[in-house]
Amino acid sequence: MSFIQNSAMVIKQQQLSNIATWMTGEESKDLPEVLQGLFFMDGNPLPDDCITMYNSQWDAKNLTLLLQVFAPIQWTFHDSIAGRLLIYLVKLFRVTYEFHFDDETLKSAHIIPILLGFKVPEILANFLIVQDENTPNGDIWYRKNMLFGFSSSGGYTLRRIVNKNGDYTPAFSNMLSKVNNDCLVISED
Repeated sequence: MSFIQNSAMVIKQQQLSNIATWMTGEESKDLPEVLQGLFFMDGNPLPDDCITMYNSQWDAKNLTLLLQVFAPIQWTFHDSIAGRLLIYLVKLFRVTYEFHFDDETLKSAHIIPILLGFKVPEILANFLIVQDENTPNGDIWYRKNMLFGFSSSGGYTLRRIVNKNGDYTPAFSNMLSKVNNDCLVISED
């Protein structure tokens, strides 16, 4: 019975055109500036578009970030059957990403997917994120996926669309031209 209670969720429809007004959260005072704000997954083949790393757990000593995809107002999904299916899978499997940054520069990290509390072995899924060398402030990151030891076509470019002050960046209007304005988010239970 407790599993059913813990898996309850509210899905809310939102508009990406005003994402800075509703995708807010507990801003971690210790979250590095390069990870602050809202980001667009440009070229992502899955039915999800935007994320924030606020409300995640930053461990400065170990240079790790624990990001719960299933947490409220953490991730946006397409307002479609595929988007809803992904939301339910994310919630059911309690999808979490553990970022392990390579060093204090925070220019690259390995991302370990965690499903139901278990880390997916690197041989099955090895996700990488690398900061664009021309944007040292973290406005652009490149995501690459290795699945079963082979490079996957599922990579994308992560672009900051809202900065730490809540202001839209130049990438925001580009994002709006590429996505449907309506999106879905997991809301508070």
